[in-house]
Amino acid sequence: MLSLVVEALLRPCALCAYDYVIVGGGNGGLVVASRLSEDPNVKVLVLEAGPEAENLPEVYVPGLIGSGQSFKSLNWAYQTMPQANLNGRTLVINAGRALGGSTTINSMIMTRATKTQYDALGALNNSTSWTWDAVLPYFKRSEIFTPPDADQSENGASYDESVRGPPSPPDPDTGAVKAGFPNFFYPQSEMFAQALVNDQEGMGFQLALDLSDGEVRRRVGIPSDTLDASNNTRCSAVGGYVTPSIKQRPNLHIITRATVSRVEWDDRKRDGLLVARRVEYYVDGDSVPRYADVNVGGGGEVVIAAGTLGSPKVMELSGIGNATLLQGLGIDVKLNLPSVGENLADHMHTWANAVSSTPITKDALRLNDTFRQEQLDLWYKSRSGLYSAAPRALALAAASDLLSKDRINDLVSNARRDLDKYASEYANGNDALQQGIKAQHEIALDFYDQDQQIPIEFNVEPGYAGPTAPDGLGDKKFTTVSAILYSPLSRGRSHITSTNAAARPAVDPAYWSHPIDVAMLVGGLQAARKVLRTPPLDSIFVEEFEPGADVGESDEGVEAYLRGVVASDNHEVGTMSMMPRSLGGVVDTELKVYGTGNVRVADASIIPMPLSAHLASTVYMIGEKVADFIKDERQRRGGAMLLNQAN
Repeated sequence: MLSLVVEALLRPCALCAYDYVIVGGGNGGLVVASRLSEDPNVKVLVLEAGPEAENLPEVYVPGLIGSGQSFKSLNWAYQTMPQANLNGRTLVINAGRALGGSTTINSMIMTRATKTQYDALGALNNSTSWTWDAVLPYFKRSEIFTPPDADQSENGASYDESVRGPPSPPDPDTGAVKAGFPNFFYPQSEMFAQALVNDQEGMGFQLALDLSDGEVRRRVGIPSDTLDASNNTRCSAVGGYVTPSIKQRPNLHIITRATVSRVEWDDRKRDGLLVARRVEYYVDGDSVPRYADVNVGGGGEVVIAAGTLGSPKVMELSGIGNATLLQGLGIDVKLNLPSVGENLADHMHTWANAVSSTPITKDALRLNDTFRQEQLDLWYKSRSGLYSAAPRALALAAASDLLSKDRINDLVSNARRDLDKYASEYANGNDALQQGIKAQHEIALDFYDQDQQIPIEFNVEPGYAGPTAPDGLGDKKFTTVSAILYSPLSRGRSHITSTNAAARPAVDPAYWSHPIDVAMLVGGLQAARKVLRTPPLDSIFVEEFEPGADVGESDEGVEAYLRGVVASDNHEVGTMSMMPRSLGGVVDTELKVYGTGNVRVADASIIPMPLSAHLASTVYMIGEKVADFIKDERQRRGGAMLLNQAN
């Protein structure tokens, strides 16, 4: 078992410095650790705050997603500040608190954003290294892809071989996440796809060849999942990048339940840059800190991969961030980098659901204990049945699918008029970041003008999903179509409020603070309600449950309703943004923190603006690129040393 392997490696190297210390064992951090430890001549340490959880059924059984400890002990469950635009509610942002990070608790969906969005990241940074063509090889490298079999293909699974990873690893000891398709498909997935493709009463979408091919606008299909198709189990970052190789790598050390309190710096800068010399951390139960030294003389680095809300916290505790904020907490300011923790954006989740006449939904597992146990036994026996089903069909909507052309033009025109107003408001007094947010908004508004923006994802749940607790559902069965805001213009922030490393940051995503966000999500939910009534889904429609008749059909009623129920979709980005420093960026295009010589970031916090995709695939790609950046620098350093010796 992996747990035994990890336990054997929980003791750090006693009398050595590590070449690479990685803060956070999520998918970004574990990719970097796996790739760097391929070199037996370097020592790599991963510090992860959560436990190892691969042996829990709620982690490895696809149909148990979200149950058991998933959203309890394995979840950071960050609380937001009261949201002024959501009736003053405090929302929860879920993030995995375990080795593997959110890949242990997420819904396993592996999709990529559009080619134009990745190209926009390159344009924002005046760099060709982050365009679609540049990142595609890293996407492919990060996965071992199992093509659909005949049954899966018949149920709508399809793929484009040219954009997918190999079907088997080039070396059995080489890490990559496994991606594939489930063994059970609810009929609602196919009905949902037909409803959206329906030209007469639906939206006239096209069936997707592959939701990872960068051509996802107005497409509907079955996404691949982080699934080991050979045994129908979740493949987390641990299973993909640690398990295949850890027995063969004594140079890779992993310490779980280790909370990093700060990075410590050399007394003297090198070439004007801060240099990290060690990382301070506490293992659960400790009252005295431990330290992981960095082999600075040998080109050692620290990689921060603690997540969009965790990484800025580590930086601020280490003296890098907004000087005024840090001084107010009594922290010695090592580097005034005021954009740390700013530019936070997150997807927003809503649901339309209807009472359903179909005989089999996921609700059957909730309503019948005997049936639930039979299905679980079936999964353990043959990896089949309802518990072998992975998440759902999904579709990506353009703005023109949701609102009239005139309405979109008015919204965009008003947003252009108010560019400076919102950029100033979101920048929190940071002049450079104001220009960066303005540049992001201009890109988004250009996409709206060209009808290339993807503001909404629809997905179908063959059962109840929504804000009502189980005891309020009775014995009904449901079909749910979710509408998720994918391209918010709202920007917020996340900052520490204490020098205590165990204290949570103050998180304010400023949800729904931009008018376009409100209009698009209202339009998205209205469209989701219509989909439930569109053939062939109308054949199992009994009555709408939520929003319901009390809310009515008007946009005003739906908007008021949403302010009371909308939730985070747990896809937060932006707090350590990759942008030019002149635009308020925190990391450069090699993901090195500005003003430091040996600290990089490898998680979703570097993504400067929201992507129209679930984030796991993109973060795997980011980890692959960071590993290459570090390897390239090590090679350059080695070449320079040889040249000096020759001279």
